[in-house]
Amino acid sequence: MIPAGDDLRRRVEARRDDVISLLRETIAIGSITGEEEALAAFCADWLADRGAEVHTPPAKGRRNVVGVVGAGTPAVVLSGHLDTVPPNAGAWSADPLDPVVRDGRVYGLGASDLKASLAAAYVAADLLREEGLPGRVVTAFTVEEETTGDGTRAFLEWADETSFLAFDRTLCVVTEPTGLSRISLGSRGALFLRLDVTGHGGHGSRPHLSRSPIVAARRILAGCDAIAERWRREHGDPRFPDSTITATSLTAGDVRGHNVVPQTATMMLDCRLTPSVAADDFAVVRRDVGALLDEVRAGGFEIAVTEQYPRPGHELAADHPWARAAAEVLVDEMGFEDAGLHHTPAGNDACFFGERGVPTINKLGPGLPECAHVVDEFVPIENVVRAVELYVRLARRGLRLLEGPAP
Repeated sequence: MIPAGDDLRRRVEARRDDVISLLRETIAIGSITGEEEALAAFCADWLADRGAEVHTPPAKGRRNVVGVVGAGTPAVVLSGHLDTVPPNAGAWSADPLDPVVRDGRVYGLGASDLKASLAAAYVAADLLREEGLPGRVVTAFTVEEETTGDGTRAFLEWADETSFLAFDRTLCVVTEPTGLSRISLGSRGALFLRLDVTGHGGHGSRPHLSRSPIVAARRILAGCDAIAERWRREHGDPRFPDSTITATSLTAGDVRGHNVVPQTATMMLDCRLTPSVAADDFAVVRRDVGALLDEVRAGGFEIAVTEQYPRPGHELAADHPWARAAAEVLVDEMGFEDAGLHHTPAGNDACFFGERGVPTINKLGPGLPECAHVVDEFVPIENVVRAVELYVRLARRGLRLLEGPAP
């Protein structure tokens, strides 16, 4: 048994090559949302080969991967995801699935989001396996976080149905990238709206005989700007960035039909919402966007709305013992003197743990948020290695918290 007062940093440093190797191996296994199975198989084997208890509960025809070290009811969950977005179109300096080590960084698809966290959590759990833990450390890496979040929903349903977790004796940290020195305690809610707009096509020389869905899209975009401003005035929250409604895609027409007014257009609106806008099952969004679309429909357009990927917001109180423990670990034990508590503009799966009553650090992990989803995505190697130490220390602190009354 390794004593709690051991030279942890030395032990972590001895595993540096293992961390880099694991990160490169996982980047090389493509796991775009819906295609996570090969990575899931690799992760299950990696954990089992190192003596972890492994579960692979089903999730939407695929598998989540759940590793366990230690024993007992109290549990600290290191939560993350297996999937990546598709590589952003652009001039990557190398194949996105051919990881490159250069200038102290690892480059490749998913390097920051979220394979650095996976590598750090797995090596941390392997180090913790050598200790006499007063509970369990669970690595739960799930499918489909980048879209629906259904992988984590499925994991929590399975954990409830099988009594794998006692939610009132569980703590969680979502391992999304924060560069380590930032602790996110909350995130806005999120809702995506797909708009299918139908007008009347025609000849480009006779626009007065057509109803172009591109014109409708222009009106919708202008209306979204007005909605965002109204939300800023009426629903501002000092804890969170302002609510936003952003068009992330617009498809209409065919460039080969340069003189054809299209019949249809499709738009996607990305809504990121403070608590009062997300409240009551997104009632404010439906009211304000609905009123805008009714105005556009009055111009002779049909608009079908499909709601996708709803996530409620999430927040852990700054004075919660788990939040204080995370700050103390970073500042007092690891020397990140400028570490602070923040809220993130992006959503993640912390909300699903929060719905189960599990105190959850919203985001804390290696990698840089601004590097996620970009061309030549990378993560600093030193950041990943320090994350191993962080997760060991945080798991120890969490299990000590769970030895007392429920936090």
